[in-house]
Amino acid sequence: MSLPLYTVEVGFGLPNDGDFILGSSLLGGADVMASGFDPVSSDAELVTIRRGRWSQVTDVIDAADASVQVLNLDRSFDPRHASSPYFGRIRPGLPVRVRARAVEYLVDEFGNQIVDEFGVPILATEGARRPLMTGPADGLDFGYDVSGRSVAIFRVTDVLGELGAGEFDAWTSSGQTAPAKLEAICARPEVGLPPSRYAFGDGVETLQVDNVSHGSNVLNYAQLIARSELGYLFAAADGTLTFRNRRVTAGASTVATFGGTAGIPFQEVSAKFGDFLFSRVSIDREGGTQQTVQVADLDDWRDNVGGIPRTLSLGGLLLASDTQSLDLAEFLLLQYSRPRYEVAEIAVELAPLTFAQQDAVLTLDITDLVSVEFTP
Repeated sequence: MSLPLYTVEVGFGLPNDGDFILGSSLLGGADVMASGFDPVSSDAELVTIRRGRWSQVTDVIDAADASVQVLNLDRSFDPRHASSPYFGRIRPGLPVRVRARAVEYLVDEFGNQIVDEFGVPILATEGARRPLMTGPADGLDFGYDVSGRSVAIFRVTDVLGELGAGEFDAWTSSGQTAPAKLEAICARPEVGLPPSRYAFGDGVETLQVDNVSHGSNVLNYAQLIARSELGYLFAAADGTLTFRNRRVTAGASTVATFGGTAGIPFQEVSAKFGDFLFSRVSIDREGGTQQTVQVADLDDWRDNVGGIPRTLSLGGLLLASDTQSLDLAEFLLLQYSRPRYEVAEIAVELAPLTFAQQDAVLTLDITDLVSVEFTP
């Protein structure tokens, strides 16, 4: 048992060993098409990644926030250093990719790792490289101290961050499903996101025709579309712009199980009770009439459920009819009119895990369904 092996790469576009080269590589041979990414793992010393939604289900998923700090003692990552192997290629917008793979090393009968003649542990099993974060570098920061130590820090976002930097010309969005509207956004000349960079599941609502004004933010409008049917719009770990509707977990299989006698062990768990609780829900769509539903017996709810009445209000949605607004209000009231004991988060230490457990954790992404078992 040991930590996964991490790979940090930046898209400088230089050739690497194993790349397919015309006039040199053999068709059907071991060489593969170049990815454009160049490994910088040996220089990387600190990587932080924050992805996902940290608040309520009715909120949007914001762009990821990540940073990759690399040693820059020889000024390899300095854009003004002519002797750098990356000179002329260092710029904002470079793609950055962080991946990890589960590993298992050979051990003797006492559980000690077996090493080679150079003292390097010998791999027994090596898993697939699982993406943890993929996206463009917003910019680079450089740090220097008087001892001569220097670092470069790639500030990384994701495809949501790319959309957040764009604005629309005026246009009219047709009345269609959420994924169809999102595809229309990607096809806009102001956006130009090719189909290879997005994957949209089915929608559950038909949304209205609406006019998008000049100067509207691309990400804000895309998030409004997803929010109008309580869907998930996010950047997957491999950088793909992804949409899933609110029913994505209905009938889905559990991807991983944590805790219990057979699940993946965790070190910390936190839970909440009644954190998102309402006696009344109001939904207001553009051009429609506000639709409001309330628990059948408010006095009973006040005395035995939630105390002070609370209202959840969502406005400005792009639903096509008041009937859809009413259905959404009823759906939310059914989900959140009774307090629930929920797991808020868990902390997992990867080093003690088995190979299979490590790989299962590294594979997880937003909207994956997991189960957690613990006894307070």
